[in-house]
Amino acid sequence: MKHFSVLMSIYRKENPRWFREALDCVFAQTVQPTEIVLVKDGPLTAELESVINEYVFRHPIFKCVINETNLGLGLALQKGVLACSYDIIARMDTDDIIPKERFEKQLAKIEEGYDVVSCWSKLFMGKPSNVIAVKQRPELHEDIVRLAHRRSPICHAAAFMRKSSVLAAGNYQDRKYYEDYNLWIRMIMNGARFYNLQEVLYEVRTTEEHLKRRGGLNYLRNELKYLREFYDMGFYSKMDLFINANIRIAARLMPQELRAIAFKSIWNHKN
Repeated sequence: MKHFSVLMSIYRKENPRWFREALDCVFAQTVQPTEIVLVKDGPLTAELESVINEYVFRHPIFKCVINETNLGLGLALQKGVLACSYDIIARMDTDDIIPKERFEKQLAKIEEGYDVVSCWSKLFMGKPSNVIAVKQRPELHEDIVRLAHRRSPICHAAAFMRKSSVLAAGNYQDRKYYEDYNLWIRMIMNGARFYNLQEVLYEVRTTEEHLKRRGGLNYLRNELKYLREFYDMGFYSKMDLFINANIRIAARLMPQELRAIAFKSIWNHKN
């Protein structure tokens, strides 16, 4: 098995208990990372700093990148990728959980020569047993590229990536809520190869507040701007832009209860 880095980013609004659970999942893996690159995106609470200090003392494989101010996820991960010592990078969010064999299975697959390897994921609220939806995504590269013309085809936080391929495509960029989708499209256009393991190896925690943030005019304006960018890049066709824009307009402006139903339907749909 090759050396690899785990890349995480944290900011002050994160929950210390959930952060601890995420770290415990990392250290319970059947294959352990060589390093953990943790980006502190702006000043943190005393509680979060306490958790970090405890785990750094117990597991001296941390490399902390400190942002004096909160830069947002895209720029935080941009700095984190540059700080990773190894070509294989495993993403992990600071409030999610993973089964103990996740790293082993994805590492074995990316060693076959892929540039990005992700998996299915499940969305839960409260307890992990309270499953809201399962994000199923296609297995093979050609189908992944086809889906990318409609929405992000990869579970971002569950991805294993090659640093060299990420940098060759321009690294993460500042694209609020679209950091990953933007990166995947640039990597696809640059010739990167993708694969999705057809099993749930990642569990995404959500809250009512998180679901609320997925709607409204501000969210929609931001989204339409980046959809137009995909067209300007040459990835979207005019029809792609038209279809995707209209789907987003309907989804972001509908009542929250209906949007939650639509959101779950999209997650549960594989293609």
